[in-house]
Amino acid sequence: MNPSLETRRHSRASAGFIRDTKGRIHLVWRILLGWLSFVVAVTLAAQNYGFPVLAQQIILAVVTTGIAVPLIYLLRRYADNRPWSGLGLSPLLSGFRYLLLGAGFLIALMGIALLAGTLAGWIRVIDVHLPVETLLVILINIPIAFFYEAFPEEVTFRGYLYGNLSERFNRWLALLFQLILFVLAPAALTAVLVAAGVGSWDLITIDYVVNLLAFGTALQLCRIFTGNLWMCIGFHLAWLEMVRFVIVPSDNALIEVEYLSPYGSYLVSLGSVTIGILMLLYWTYRNRNRQK
Repeated sequence: MNPSLETRRHSRASAGFIRDTKGRIHLVWRILLGWLSFVVAVTLAAQNYGFPVLAQQIILAVVTTGIAVPLIYLLRRYADNRPWSGLGLSPLLSGFRYLLLGAGFLIALMGIALLAGTLAGWIRVIDVHLPVETLLVILINIPIAFFYEAFPEEVTFRGYLYGNLSERFNRWLALLFQLILFVLAPAALTAVLVAAGVGSWDLITIDYVVNLLAFGTALQLCRIFTGNLWMCIGFHLAWLEMVRFVIVPSDNALIEVEYLSPYGSYLVSLGSVTIGILMLLYWTYRNRNRQK
């Protein structure tokens, strides 16, 4: 056999393994690089920089978004050869109403869950108050939560990874694969921290994984329903603030609650998201039938 011909064949085979028929980097590599972009960012952000708590939180936000989002942008442009707008992240001015829609939807779901839990006798709302200190902390925490979790996670998982997966698979398989990658991200971070001797597997519980699966499903359905990533970001951000400052059993919370049964806690955390999933599935199905 002609050595030069054999060399060319190997070269074409290698090119086919790296690039697809359209000349783009192969889907498998795009998915892996996109997932690693976020994992690397949160791993670097998780380091103990020795600063006070607030400064540490700001560093977490800056490092996570400052690494993950530019890497996703570069992948979108040079690996995908696709426009950034294809992720569903419209300019903030036009996407702001979707941001509010996502936040309002989550707040409404939490309200439904609290009401249902109260009627069932599982939850008791002790007080509703607006402590100035808590309001100030919330105002400080919102941009931190936005840049540390809501924005980079949605751009990566519900934007870049789902966008690539949906090119190859139907939307429901793409959603499923995105969920697997979503759960694997904190597992990978924990593995790195455990290997470094500064972490523990105790946080990766069945309850945690189930909540991640439900939360990731609701977020992806927000993206499917509206086609706009800002709704996912608003939903995500509102969830973070509600969990930290509203539904926690603390006298510093905006809504001070007491859980009279473990079912109350499950209803608020998992039940509210499940209700959201069912509503989003119904709306998506109805819209699809209308378009036929």
